[in-house]
Amino acid sequence: MTTTAALELVQLTKTYGGITAVDAINLKIPAGSYCCLLGPSGCGKTSTLRMVAGHESVTSGDIIVGPKNVTGLPPADRSTAMMFQSYALFPHLSVIDNVGFALKMKGVAKAARRAEAMKLLELVDMQPYAARLPGQLSGGQQQRVALARALITSPQILLLDEPLSALDPFLRLRMRAELKKLQRELGLTFIHVTHGQDEAMALADIVVLMNGGRIEQQGSPREIFNHP
Repeated sequence: MTTTAALELVQLTKTYGGITAVDAINLKIPAGSYCCLLGPSGCGKTSTLRMVAGHESVTSGDIIVGPKNVTGLPPADRSTAMMFQSYALFPHLSVIDNVGFALKMKGVAKAARRAEAMKLLELVDMQPYAARLPGQLSGGQQQRVALARALITSPQILLLDEPLSALDPFLRLRMRAELKKLQRELGLTFIHVTHGQDEAMALADIVVLMNGGRIEQQGSPREIFNHP
């Protein structure tokens, strides 16, 4: 696993036609933090995450990962990895091949990528399911596979787009605890988009409240709760 990195957003802006989705936000997230972007639908949090990942172009401003300005770089060169809300697993590939897919695209030999994929499946407690197809897994199991797949590229920052929204309430609580435990073990910077206040309060070191494309408040869960 590579080292973690801090993230800085400088006057980051995204417009669609005449509509401003993200309005010149400034944000510093220290390396190794668990940060939740919290706010209602349409407040700009997912657009922000997608710009950091490189899946959405920046209208103006800068994205800095560690010492490096990554604003114009393709997703693969940013030291970030994104776990999508839908998990986006390939239905025709086994669990182990889903996890190893990014290494296959980089030309890593089959034995080496499968060994690395197996290590990550072990990390998320999914190694007994390596030969199964995604359709043969529960929602929580699919989520763990998606997490392992995001981690295989050794990102410095892991981006999570509402990763718990597809799960039932009981499983959501369990996966929340597992995400926090994994983040502590790996020491990576996690940036997690949610509209669930309880989720943000339970997981984050830093909560960033967004509304109307702007950051309204940021601080520890305790600060946000006591002085909103």
